[in-house]
Amino acid sequence: MDGEIVHIILNGKEVEARHGERIVDVINRNGIFFAAPCYHKYLSESGHCGMCLVGARRNPTDAFTVVFSCTATAKDRMEIDTECGEAAAKRDELFELCLAQHPLDCAKCDKVGRCFLYRFSRRAKFRGFTRIVGGKLPDVTYKTFGKNIVFDPQKCIGCKRCIRFCRDIIGDEALGFIRTEAGYKEIDVYPNRTIDNNYSLNLVDLCPAGAFINTDCVFQPTEWDLISTPSISTESSSGVNTYVLHSEDKIFRIIPRENEHVNGAWMPDSARNEHKYFDNRKRLTKIMQNGVPARQEMAIMQIIGALQSGEIAIVCSGNMSMEDQFLLRRLLDSIVSDVFFLKKSRQPDGFLIADDATPNCSGAILNGIIGKENVVEDLSSLNRKINSGQCKKILSLNEEIFSHGVSYAIPEDVEIFYIGTEDEKTSKRAVVSIPTATHFEQTGTFVNRDYRLQKFHVAISPPNDNIFPMWYVLSLLLMAHSGAKKNEFLWLDDVWHSMSKCMDALENVDLFNLDPKGIELKRD
Repeated sequence: MDGEIVHIILNGKEVEARHGERIVDVINRNGIFFAAPCYHKYLSESGHCGMCLVGARRNPTDAFTVVFSCTATAKDRMEIDTECGEAAAKRDELFELCLAQHPLDCAKCDKVGRCFLYRFSRRAKFRGFTRIVGGKLPDVTYKTFGKNIVFDPQKCIGCKRCIRFCRDIIGDEALGFIRTEAGYKEIDVYPNRTIDNNYSLNLVDLCPAGAFINTDCVFQPTEWDLISTPSISTESSSGVNTYVLHSEDKIFRIIPRENEHVNGAWMPDSARNEHKYFDNRKRLTKIMQNGVPARQEMAIMQIIGALQSGEIAIVCSGNMSMEDQFLLRRLLDSIVSDVFFLKKSRQPDGFLIADDATPNCSGAILNGIIGKENVVEDLSSLNRKINSGQCKKILSLNEEIFSHGVSYAIPEDVEIFYIGTEDEKTSKRAVVSIPTATHFEQTGTFVNRDYRLQKFHVAISPPNDNIFPMWYVLSLLLMAHSGAKKNEFLWLDDVWHSMSKCMDALENVDLFNLDPKGIELKRD
């Protein structure tokens, strides 16, 4: 909405809009539920379903003209009546026809609670009676469109959102209308084509009536039954906004969260499976010291001894949050060490997958842990220092060092200390290992590739009560190193308050009440 502010009359009430803004957006923004199944703000215009008809006029003396609210735009002093008699009657006719052809399977449909047909039919005039005679079509023939997606043609209302998404957003015209043997037009994939790109499951989110089904979500709780928590994808530095859907400390699925500054309404299919990564990995759940369970105080003091020796190398991860990196920076200010920041790379797709496969490399630059010139792609330089005897101690912060250039056959006198989530080679080889929470189990912030600060929220609990966020473990290291009797970073608010005072980029930023869509930070 880049136009100037105009004033229009909506159902007798004056409201503000942008010149050129779609009328349907104005209606929805003012709290009026309005069915416009073919319209989507991130897709090209369609205007063929007819369910968004309203009455519009420019002068009070004129009669209302029926217009498509998804294509008509707001103009100053325009008057809109969503219940204009002719428009409302046509909407109801079209809707009732659509509803009569739709299967009666709301109880098991994954779209229940978010289906526009369900919400629209709850109006009083559609309750308590039906014109359907002889029941619905009994047979359901699902069509496989890809490895993770199937299509139920009986639920399709012909909105064409799926066709426009494939054509406009991902540039893959795999879908179109075909004519069936019975003479009906039906959505289908073109011959010898499938929808197996990394954005195919956005069709499930797009479909207003549940015709597209994610096969991973079959026989699972519907979104209606799950708790939705805002989060951020850690797949790459794009910082895709997500909702984590969970129940009873289990994550069932991840769906996109709209943010026009970052990802629009889309997300990669690969980001939907982030929770499965942790489900399939062996989690570190106990504090271990020399191969046996240990008390937190003893583990912290042994790490402090290594840090104060002056001959330790610290490997830090781009998956660390701003809070983790801030306290690490405070620790680095008072110790002598080599810092290796591991930036993982992947093949970008020109859309939501960036070449930087870490969510917070920009945060490490803002925190002063690294400069753009000393980011490493692997740890081969650290491996050379170890083999030459220049490095005898390594502190790994949530990095599997043996998978990124450090040989597992390093000298036995090299001591490894590990603080992280996974119980793999590095933690097993470590003399001290301390478990930490994943980003699903804590609240914090990331800075994406465009230097937009965004918050993620705690969705589930860690496996046990002895697992804390990394920033808390680092605060204990700080307290022990300084000899303080009180932890000045006992709570996340304490960290945010200190960050706001110490970092120029966060000056006057209220991290506690951060905008859900994030804010763009100043760059040096």
